[in-house]
Amino acid sequence: MLSSPKKNRLRRCLLLDALAVASLLSSCSTTSYIVTVSDLPLKDTKLPGMDWQLSSKRANAQYVLYGANSNKERTARLGDYYYVLWYDAQPSTPARVEMLYTQAATASKVLTSTVELTQPRSSRGTRKTVFIFNGPLRAQRGDVLTWRINLYSDGKLVDSHRSYLWMDPEDLWQSRLPEKQQGQDEDPKADANPSQEKAPPTDSH
Repeated sequence: MLSSPKKNRLRRCLLLDALAVASLLSSCSTTSYIVTVSDLPLKDTKLPGMDWQLSSKRANAQYVLYGANSNKERTARLGDYYYVLWYDAQPSTPARVEMLYTQAATASKVLTSTVELTQPRSSRGTRKTVFIFNGPLRAQRGDVLTWRINLYSDGKLVDSHRSYLWMDPEDLWQSRLPEKQQGQDEDPKADANPSQEKAPPTDSH
């Protein structure tokens, strides 16, 4: 068995190899794409615990609450924070990151927030876009319940990430149809006479 120092060195080597491969794949990509979406809500003015499972939420809380000295200032910063990490493969063309979402008090009404990058960027690379929901408007509308994030490059949709409960309008409309109306591929004559046996298919040569 490997000793702890050897295990740590092996883990570092494997991590460096993985990062190198990811960097190589990104540099070869000709299409922009979303790397990850981090949903980090801030529900309390107190910092999360020191458990490693809460490390990302604790780091976000420290970042968001930095400089807020009074309890009123800290409370105003409570809300939902979404960090979108995406790869910009075409920096010479306009890009747009769009977030569609619903909130607790808006029911099924879909709201939109957009970040436009109209000017050319210096080079390809990974970029971060942040969507923030806090303050009086967030207090009025409530928590973000579902969301979908779209990435556009030169006006074309190139990638999309969504929350587990998100439903596109056409999916929502389809789910409200009676069960018999949802099956578009069913033959209405197939079960007209269920007691009648069907002849087996014959091969034609």
